[in-house]
Amino acid sequence: MKLIVSNTGPILHLTEANLLSLLQNVRKICIPKMVETEMEELHPLWTKHKPEWISIENLSADESKEAEFLYLAGLLDPGEAEAIVLSKRLKPDWFLTDDVEARIFANSLGIEVHGSLGVVLWSAAVGNLNYAESKEALNRLSKTSLWLSKDIIAQAQKALKIMFENAESL
Repeated sequence: MKLIVSNTGPILHLTEANLLSLLQNVRKICIPKMVETEMEELHPLWTKHKPEWISIENLSADESKEAEFLYLAGLLDPGEAEAIVLSKRLKPDWFLTDDVEARIFANSLGIEVHGSLGVVLWSAAVGNLNYAESKEALNRLSKTSLWLSKDIIAQAQKALKIMFENAESL
């Protein structure tokens, strides 16, 4: 079971693809208040349909100042900054982001980073999705506001094929 902190992107993209429930299979999902605020702005039904298994974590005054500094320095957007600062405190198994700059910054702090696509592949790898469900999940994710190149989708489909072929041969 994993502790995950997420910024807005993966929560939004998985919600758009009707795949957010894939995260329900982990121990705990935490988001900072700014991510909740951004979700309320980007997805009108978020407030009404936010899963109770997603925990909203408030930052301390010092953490809020640190997040604001990261934002004002032009390094990250507000939700990314708060999520990374929260990750520094909670030391999650994974930090979820679909943003390249946030990924690089979190990696530089030694935080393990995955994105929306990684959630789908992980769900397939641990048996929460079968091959057909995994392919459908990739298809749905590719139709969200997340930009995925044809090459990335092809690589993910190839990984799924190999994953399930290897599982069948065991």
